[in-house]
Amino acid sequence: MKYFLSLFYLLCLTTAAQEPKRMTRTLSADNAVIIREAGAVIVPKNDKLIVDIILGNHEQQSTDVQKDDEVLMANGKKVKTVKDLQEQYENTKVGDEFKIGLKRGENLLMAKFTKKSAEELNKAGGTMVMRMEQKEGEEVLPALGLAFSTKDKQVVVNNVLPTAANNFKSFSPKAGDLIVSINGKATTDAESFVESYDALKEGDKVTIVFFRDGKESRETFSKPKPMGRMIINR
Repeated sequence: MKYFLSLFYLLCLTTAAQEPKRMTRTLSADNAVIIREAGAVIVPKNDKLIVDIILGNHEQQSTDVQKDDEVLMANGKKVKTVKDLQEQYENTKVGDEFKIGLKRGENLLMAKFTKKSAEELNKAGGTMVMRMEQKEGEEVLPALGLAFSTKDKQVVVNNVLPTAANNFKSFSPKAGDLIVSINGKATTDAESFVESYDALKEGDKVTIVFFRDGKESRETFSKPKPMGRMIINR
């Protein structure tokens, strides 16, 4: 899960007409783990792993994870650092059960859930979307799965979100790619690309042409449902 380097959080509470463009609340991969199935953001505090944020409006299973819980174990192994916990989560296969040993006050308890694929999580209600740290002048389309900006009158992909996999099947965008056109309209700046994308209705055909290493590639898909508004601002 390379995208855990710098994170922003969105919670789909309502359907927005357009994609959100501004993000806040950043964390580093060195000091945070996202357990998306439980809606939990876990960070180190005073040499302990503590649940810092719980996104309540999300499709939790039978998990019982609360803010300020201390994480002691994952899949039967002690975890003391963010790296320890992240490794246990990443090593759990999709469809397998992931267990977290917690301490709440003087009580010890176990929370468990079935690990889901990124596609399942992104389609679920209350999806939490993660992306790299936003730069000045950068535009972000969470449902599309791309963050990009203008450079020398060209649209350059800065980061690729997990949600990109829902749209791009035959071509996998990566940082540094140039976005040449959308539905036949040439793109010369990030803002105009967003305007062209936002003008399309959900379900409309979208064809995006990319340029990489002297070669053009294209992907055609149906415009996905826009994701909701950002609610975390700390």
